[in-house]
Amino acid sequence: MDKLTDKLVVEIYNDLKKDYSGVDRIDMENENVFRIYADDDTLWKIFEDMMNEFNSIEFDAGTGETHFLRVII
Repeated sequence: MDKLTDKLVVEIYNDLKKDYSGVDRIDMENENVFRIYADDDTLWKIFEDMMNEFNSIEFDAGTGETHFLRVII
């Protein structure tokens, strides 16, 4: 990741953490897609609150896998 991407991840994390204490981490898939990792209750709340804010927001929950939201900006 480059410095701009690192800065964006930190900004997204800090913004989300203010409103959703259960946010664990954020990472970038590419320049238009990021993933939000948190407990299921927090992910569901973020999904409900922000589902109309982005091009796409998907809840990814595979069996035995870490759950996250994939957000396309």
